[in-house]
Amino acid sequence: MKANWKIKTTLAAASIAAIAILGAQACQLGKTESYNVLAAEEIITFLSTLPEPQQRMLATNANQRKAFITQFKQMFSLAQAAQAEGLHKSDEVIRRATITADQILAQEGMKQNPDAEAYNEEEGKAYLAAHQAEFDLDLKTIMAGSTQEPLPEQIEMMKGQWSEMKVRADKARKAGLDKTPGIQAALKFRRANILADAYSDKLEKDLKPSPEEIKQFVEEHPEADLEKIRQKAEGLYERLKNGEDFVAIAKQFTEDGSRDAGGDLGWFGRGRMDPEFEKIAFSLQKGQVSELFKTQFGFHIVRVDDRRTVKKSSTDGAPEEPQEEIQARHIFLSTQEADGVSQMLAQKKIKRALEDATLRFPVTAPEDFTLNVGAMPPPAIDRNSGRIITPNQ
Repeated sequence: MKANWKIKTTLAAASIAAIAILGAQACQLGKTESYNVLAAEEIITFLSTLPEPQQRMLATNANQRKAFITQFKQMFSLAQAAQAEGLHKSDEVIRRATITADQILAQEGMKQNPDAEAYNEEEGKAYLAAHQAEFDLDLKTIMAGSTQEPLPEQIEMMKGQWSEMKVRADKARKAGLDKTPGIQAALKFRRANILADAYSDKLEKDLKPSPEEIKQFVEEHPEADLEKIRQKAEGLYERLKNGEDFVAIAKQFTEDGSRDAGGDLGWFGRGRMDPEFEKIAFSLQKGQVSELFKTQFGFHIVRVDDRRTVKKSSTDGAPEEPQEEIQARHIFLSTQEADGVSQMLAQKKIKRALEDATLRFPVTAPEDFTLNVGAMPPPAIDRNSGRIITPNQ
């Protein structure tokens, strides 16, 4: 699994998602902005745009407020580091910021004028026809990192959403919504997040361990030597071929917590195991032992002890098709540490680089702040039962 070193915090991610902060104003794109001070006024203005429950949580919880400050101090440090690398001028960062600025302004416009007829489909179609090349570039940015290409019908849907966003954002700017303090504070925080992400991405690309570093680590940590683990697994397989007892070897060597049971996996049907493991296990007949094979978890040798077909009922009681199950044991040698050497070394280097960035680019910030939130409204009471009415009732 790929390590994710982007700055993400529970509060920050929830806050940003809650108000759809995804960008920066076009007039500020590519320009250097000051991120060496995290002012209490900016924090309070930013938080005022959040849903009331989140504001109330911060207003009453000092630890959450301090965690918020710590998290955003780090984000501001990395934003400065990104600027020092010139990343704020990159086409990718500018395009992401443009898209996200339009999204927040479009949504703010709808929020300010929920009943206004501020958009119609003909406007969107006209905008798309005049800006098709821009949509194509934005689509690449939006889909960056995705492992699947969007289907034609998905692209058509995205065209409608994109053009609506653009039209609404233009109207929001003309109405001056991008000049309001809350939106400006929100945009600044999100610009910092975009820059921090860009810097983290650069570290991932630049700090991959060299073959020499990997070799040195493996020499110092034999347990992470994939070839030695493979040789050990092949040796166990040879012992089985020479007639040694499967359960005895499994008890001694299986590394999944089932040693006492001799690698016993019990009964299981399809869809519960790793796909490659399942494919091989279900290809075996009763009493048959597989050859040595590898999955994402390690090396395996499987023996099927029994097979059966069972009928199970669905949740509504209707009978389902008979399902095949097997009872199996396995000998398992994990390769998780060996397979993860490169990622682990990269993570250590990236962590040091992130810590170094926070030292090279300090951020002045208050130790705490005061957030004033209105009094909690009294609970609604059901007149008949006397019980408190919850929002979903």
